[in-house]
Amino acid sequence: MAKLPLGNPEKFKFSHFYLRNFWFLLWFKLWYKDITIIGKEHLDRKTPTILAINHQNTAMDPLVLCGTIFRQITWLARADLYKKKFLLPILHAFKILPIFRQRDGIKSLENNDIVFEKVVEVISARKLVGLFPEGTHWGFRRLRQTRKGIPKIVILAETKNNYDMDININPVGIYYDDYVSIRSNLFVKIGEPIPMRQFIASMQETPQVAENEIRLAIEDGMRNVMIDIPQMDDTYYTVDNLRRICRSVTAEKFACQGNKLTRDYSADKKTVEILEQKENESAGFLASLSDKVEAYVQLLKRTDYSIDLADKNGADAFQVIWNCMKIVALFPFFICGAVLWSGIYLLTKKLGNTLTKDVQFKNSIMFVTSLVMSSLWYKILAVLWIIFVPLPWWTVFFFLFFLYVVWCVFIDYPRLAKRTWREISFNCGLVSKKPQIMDICNKRDEIKGIFTSMIK
Repeated sequence: MAKLPLGNPEKFKFSHFYLRNFWFLLWFKLWYKDITIIGKEHLDRKTPTILAINHQNTAMDPLVLCGTIFRQITWLARADLYKKKFLLPILHAFKILPIFRQRDGIKSLENNDIVFEKVVEVISARKLVGLFPEGTHWGFRRLRQTRKGIPKIVILAETKNNYDMDININPVGIYYDDYVSIRSNLFVKIGEPIPMRQFIASMQETPQVAENEIRLAIEDGMRNVMIDIPQMDDTYYTVDNLRRICRSVTAEKFACQGNKLTRDYSADKKTVEILEQKENESAGFLASLSDKVEAYVQLLKRTDYSIDLADKNGADAFQVIWNCMKIVALFPFFICGAVLWSGIYLLTKKLGNTLTKDVQFKNSIMFVTSLVMSSLWYKILAVLWIIFVPLPWWTVFFFLFFLYVVWCVFIDYPRLAKRTWREISFNCGLVSKKPQIMDICNKRDEIKGIFTSMIK
């Protein structure tokens, strides 16, 4: 087997530390509006650990872990990236190893043995390894059957170390409020470790049985940390819509705790469980609800109102007034943001739409291209400020901070204005008993009434 240029991911890399903390992380914190991560206490620095992560949003999934976990993580990615020699320094800096598939050629699959050996070295050095057991991404909130990559690595590592590695696998669930939009919300949950010592006897006696046992344990752990809608037909969309329509009912009934993202996640997960249990008890229940749910969702789309706004039965008057005040106050910042950032925003959006038809991959392309272009743009503007602005050079740092602020305003301002207009329109429709608004309220109450009756 040919020697692969895998670098030394088992060692601490200053280049990774610098790129993450002084380049990537600054833009990542702007890309998402609200970020919540829970369960970090489940990661044991003294124990060899593999992260088993659900895969829904292409390259953003590993980037999310890089943005929320401080430790350096080694990843496996498609092998064709390693064919581009100019990418090797970047791949080594971000600790990315190749994984070979049949499409790379049958003979190339032998190289996976070399890669797995390197992964064992990383685990033995007590460094984190991040893997996606599902293999490929897809845009559904559902866990697919996992593959045997992690079990094979675990068995190889334990065998080479006399079954004394004591490896943990931590399941990780990534929950995107919106896969595509910039400045959406992000929730990450790290589950309790699954100790591999419980499978040592199986590894020693029948490795094939141990592989399957580990794979099933990983799937159970991942289901506990992610939204898993098991339906494979059109009722998937019925459940996916119901988790949002009935979110407030579930959150109140089961007293979901934490910040908004944590409460939403807990409520959604519980709603899915309740609906699945009801479907198991009464086959065809979801199909009987699908027309009502679809009619309600389509009505909201036609009238351009959100599920959240309809759920709250309009907006609080003081909130609307406050939003109007923010719209007036932030308008100058929005204009500045439009002047400074609209070029990069439009170009990255164009690239995302041109380079791929995959909805999830568009966000990854936009993030990476905007990260690179914004870095160059910052340097250009900083130089221009120092040369042409008659102020001390150190004021450039205040200017750079201002650029961050107006980027956020530039993205959020149109949404704030649109949301406020919708709130005013919905409230006025309630007061005047506009037929469309009344129809929305009636359909909402009917669906929530059916769900409420299930959990009494």
